[in-house]
Amino acid sequence: MNRIKWRLVFVLCAIISLLSTATLDAQTVLDSLKQVLTQRTLTPEEQVLTRLKLSRALISHDHKEALANAQVALSMSRSLKDSKYAAQCHSSLVSLMFGQEEVKKVQLQLDSAFLLAEQSGDPLTMENVWYRKGWLENRIGKPHDAVKSFQQALKYGVGQPANSLATSILYNLSSIYADWDDLENQSRYAFATLDATKRFPDPDDMCNAYQAIAGSYENRFARDTSARKLLDSSLYYNRIAIQYYQQNKNRISFPSILGLVALNTANLYAEYFPRSYRDSALHYLQISLEIGTATDQQEVIASSYGMMSSFEIEDGHYDRASHFLMAGLETLLRSTSPDNKVMAHLMSALSEVAEKKGDLLGALNYAREHSKYYAAAFDAEKMSITKRLEAQYQAQQREQELSALQEKAAFNKKLNIVYVILIVACILVLVFLFRSYHFRLKSTIQQQALLEKEKQDAVLQMRLKDEEARALALEKQEAALQARLQSEEAARLQAEQQLMQAQKEQLQKDLLAGALQVEQKNELLQTLQEKLSEKSGDRNLVGQITRMIDQHRRMDEDFETAKTELENIHPEFFSRLQEKAGNTLTRLDLKHCSYISMGLSTKEISSRMGVAPKSILMSRYRIKQKLGLGKEEGLDAWLMNMVQ
Repeated sequence: MNRIKWRLVFVLCAIISLLSTATLDAQTVLDSLKQVLTQRTLTPEEQVLTRLKLSRALISHDHKEALANAQVALSMSRSLKDSKYAAQCHSSLVSLMFGQEEVKKVQLQLDSAFLLAEQSGDPLTMENVWYRKGWLENRIGKPHDAVKSFQQALKYGVGQPANSLATSILYNLSSIYADWDDLENQSRYAFATLDATKRFPDPDDMCNAYQAIAGSYENRFARDTSARKLLDSSLYYNRIAIQYYQQNKNRISFPSILGLVALNTANLYAEYFPRSYRDSALHYLQISLEIGTATDQQEVIASSYGMMSSFEIEDGHYDRASHFLMAGLETLLRSTSPDNKVMAHLMSALSEVAEKKGDLLGALNYAREHSKYYAAAFDAEKMSITKRLEAQYQAQQREQELSALQEKAAFNKKLNIVYVILIVACILVLVFLFRSYHFRLKSTIQQQALLEKEKQDAVLQMRLKDEEARALALEKQEAALQARLQSEEAARLQAEQQLMQAQKEQLQKDLLAGALQVEQKNELLQTLQEKLSEKSGDRNLVGQITRMIDQHRRMDEDFETAKTELENIHPEFFSRLQEKAGNTLTRLDLKHCSYISMGLSTKEISSRMGVAPKSILMSRYRIKQKLGLGKEEGLDAWLMNMVQ
């Protein structure tokens, strides 16, 4: 087996290890967390956070216990006032339930985390939840959505204290851009990972940052193998990561990534350096074996033995090559669930070595085993693809359901607006009817008052004529008396005295009758005033109604004037309007159209008609409907053209 072939096996191992999200905690960390939980001084909040840490540490040792601790933490968090703790519990359950439950159930946990995080308003919790959303999207094959979620998580982290979460976000972004072969962004996020780690030092994050930078240099070198400086830089950062691990073994919680780094370093020496550098390759293979054994990484161990066997095959040492391959095979067989692809590669290599040794029967048997494991790996890959497609389908279906709900909400919002408009229109109609009723009532009262006044004036005029007739009669009587006085002086004087006495008595009677008439008129006016007050209720309202009547009378006069002017200019204006509207235009509509044709603004029309500008706009809308004008046709321009 050549080194390039084992390079593919190594990449497979790296993917498997990275998907496990580095959960191989040291036993000392587990013991430490369990010891912390026994402390009675822990607050409920500290107990929740400690159980979440223990859950993450247990996931590779006992997934069932890890899930149980997370659920206990969730149960405890529900009694806390701050909802951020419950949000973090749901976020942890996303990673714990992924692969064990349906995607819908995992998505429900994420939805609950978002809801609680938004209620808490804590930026760090929002950063955590958005990171978990990106993590899930990346796992179900939606890296573009994952990048958006990771970017959103970074926005919430701006201005917040340094934390390990930012390092994980940047590391994932670097990995995604590496898969897209976007080497510029991969390198940018790899160095950003190192910068974030320096702000919040953590041994595991430091190793991951060095590995990410080494990987970015390696990918750039693979694109341009003539740039040996890139290869040297990749080896440099790999060596730094391994040295940092060796110096901080007791502080490293997740050493599994370092086995991959050592294996990758050995492969770089084997693939791009002459045979004289084989000792360096073997040195790093020995490190990968040590770390793989310490962390129980069967794939790393098997790949290390496979690369060693490739060296022996090149030298013609087939027995030693077979020995290394069998050691790798035994390591995988000790695993409860060995990787079928790695097993297939081992069987293929053993078949090749057996063929070179002349053991054709052994080569055939190994070839058969290779076919069996390859078929199993193919079936597993098909199952994985099926699950991923199912997850994508469920996520897409959920997005469609969400979109439908949003459209329904938008429709309900528009429907509510229509209802509001109808209610406002009904209120305006009621107000108009109410004002019209009061106007008619006031008009009736005033007409009755005018009739009463006319009757009183007629009575007074009749009385005045009677007085004039009496005065004429008195004058005739005086003339007769004077004639008689001329004939008889004595009789005149006596008649004059009698006449004066009669006049005096008559004047007293007239004076009494006039006083009674004035008193009766005043009482009648007072009675009319009281009845008017009882029916109108408010003097100000009477004055307002009177002004309204005058205002409407002026409006009618203005309209008649405008109508006359308009008919002089365009005699068929009103007849054409009614013909266009099917005789549905009211007198008020015709008045409105005449004002528009005269070039008056909405404000001027509202002032002349004594209504609010909003009512003018509503009237314009009704006139357009009656005239059958389209939405794009303007009422002003149409009327102007009609006048012209």
